Amino acid sequence: MSEARPHAAGVLLTRVPVVAAAAVAAVTAVAVPLVLLDLWTPAVAVPVALVAAALAGRLAWGTPVVAAGRWSAGGSAALAVAAGAWAALTHAEHVVLRRDAGSVALYAHQLATHHGLPVDASLDALGGAAALADPNLTVASPAFYEVGDHVVPQFLLGAPALYSLGEWAGGWTGMFLVPAVLGALGVLAVAGFTARVVGARWAPLAAGVLTLAQPVLHANRSTYSEPPALLVLVGAASLLVALLPATGRTAARLGGGAGLLVGACGLVRIDFLREVAVLVPVVAVLLLVRHPGARALAAGTGLASAFAVAAALLTSRPYLATIAGSLLPLVAGLVFLTAVCVVVGRLARGGFLARRRWLTSDRLPTVLAGLLALVLLVLASRPLWLVVRQDPQDPGSKLVAGLQLAQGLPVDGGRTYAEQSVTWIAWYLGWPAVALAGAAAVVLLPRLVRGVQGHSPLPSWTAPYVVALGSTLLTLYRPGITPDHPWADRRFVVVVLPAVVVLSVAACRWVVDRYAHQRLTRLRVAIAVALLVVPAAVATAPLAAARTEVGEPAAVARACASFREGDVALAVDPRSRNEWPQLLRGTCGVPTASVVVPTSQGRAGTADYWAALRTAVDRAAVRVRAAGGTPVLVAAGGDTDPVEVLERLGATGVRTVASRRVAEDERVLTERPDGLQRLDVRLVTGVAP
Repeated sequence: MSEARPHAAGVLLTRVPVVAAAAVAAVTAVAVPLVLLDLWTPAVAVPVALVAAALAGRLAWGTPVVAAGRWSAGGSAALAVAAGAWAALTHAEHVVLRRDAGSVALYAHQLATHHGLPVDASLDALGGAAALADPNLTVASPAFYEVGDHVVPQFLLGAPALYSLGEWAGGWTGMFLVPAVLGALGVLAVAGFTARVVGARWAPLAAGVLTLAQPVLHANRSTYSEPPALLVLVGAASLLVALLPATGRTAARLGGGAGLLVGACGLVRIDFLREVAVLVPVVAVLLLVRHPGARALAAGTGLASAFAVAAALLTSRPYLATIAGSLLPLVAGLVFLTAVCVVVGRLARGGFLARRRWLTSDRLPTVLAGLLALVLLVLASRPLWLVVRQDPQDPGSKLVAGLQLAQGLPVDGGRTYAEQSVTWIAWYLGWPAVALAGAAAVVLLPRLVRGVQGHSPLPSWTAPYVVALGSTLLTLYRPGITPDHPWADRRFVVVVLPAVVVLSVAACRWVVDRYAHQRLTRLRVAIAVALLVVPAAVATAPLAAARTEVGEPAAVARACASFREGDVALAVDPRSRNEWPQLLRGTCGVPTASVVVPTSQGRAGTADYWAALRTAVDRAAVRVRAAGGTPVLVAAGGDTDPVEVLERLGATGVRTVASRRVAEDERVLTERPDGLQRLDVRLVTGVAP
């Protein structure tokens, strides 16, 4: 009996998260063909998803278990449940589209209610396909692209498919709770991974710090892609740790499973190419030493990655085109690293590298560790000597300039604030955690290098260390995201924050173990816990109970109820064009288009602008009436009050059909966010003249 309990605890801590990751990855994989065939319906998708999840989970059940005590496993599980409950009780209700969570929610709603892609633009109600020839009319809106006579959502399919299951179970609320469930599993996965590489006794500390990290909580509260991505990637990392000491068929099975999970991350986030690229050298080393799981790892990663890329091309091609500037360097890096590894592998097998004394020198590990320390210091010190900028004509630069003006900062829209990336991590985890993680990374590198040199066995944590370190350095160097917080900080949720947490916990264990023979061991443990827990708790405390966008689904329902059969919505001001087209189209079932005025016809607010807008509205209204519909103008505000907008355009029956004051997250540039800001959600309608 005494042996069964630790075994059960180990299963809970180190096997269950991998099973959950495999199940989630399987569901996202089967979603691709079902959505493309318009079969993502409860009657078809639920049983198929359950079977796929069960099969994947059964295969993952063979994951080796690490022994763990009941307190370690139970504490970690309790913290994971607490993380999920915390996120669920404070979940956001972001459906009026302003940021990525809103677009993912609307994408999920499209799948839940229309069962496939692309989105029907209802062009017949707008006057037929010829309506799109009008330069002042578009069915596109932020995160929803106009492609031919259809509308295509922006992001990858995986996360919306998962969240649509929640909507089937419980409407909007059910959808909003799925990220919290996945987030809880992600916390447990990080705890299980920590048990493998640091020790089971330290798993609760990692779980606790990650739970307290504000960016993780923020992601788990909303319909972002990070919760499933974190779970699947950490599940892959756990398999990679189990892979190194494995032999025979077990190694092949673990390698294949790890590769499939790494590639499956591409079904929820396109950034997975960065992790795949950094994994390539690890695969090359394992192939070189003839590890029995190397070929399976390469095959699993390649097959799953190819499937993910194909799915992205089939469902999100316009999105890929818009991020080509960031995507192409990743692809180029992947190709380059693969080519280099092939060449180096051939040289190594031919004995060329073995004859290079500097490659086998005992000094090389120390030199590389010194270089890593230098790189980390350079990244951390950049705010002292560097200002990173991008093209000031980039659309994001205008947003940054507006935020700078509002916050009393020097207006320099080209700034990306990327030089502050290490500081952003310290905001939420504290400088002690950052310093400890950096020190641990430097200290561990020589062990890894000696393993690659053949002077000692490769550490079991080789692959996760290389992937996490490489991805973290690249992300810190170039975050590649609009730098307003807390929105920007979710960039660190999947790799950077978990890496810092696990490395800092490893450093704490080393210090405690190093002086274990001396007195005051408990005091040192308490100090280590405080160094990691207190800064995270202090950073998150101001927003611990914050809820954002509460009441938006109800406001949308009231707006939907105001429309009658045959109504066609024409969005005529900035906020209505940005926030409402897909809501009205996908949620209310109202054909919707936006009436726009290019700057060549008049700048906003000028007489030319209003004349051009009135003319464009009249043309659109004529087409709608000719098609048998009623053109309804909609406005939501901006520089001009929406009622005034509709009255200036000659609309009749002007009325406010939705009005709700909500709280949303701050959008600060140079300090840690610690509050919310108010936002009025409003929709005004009127029949076109």
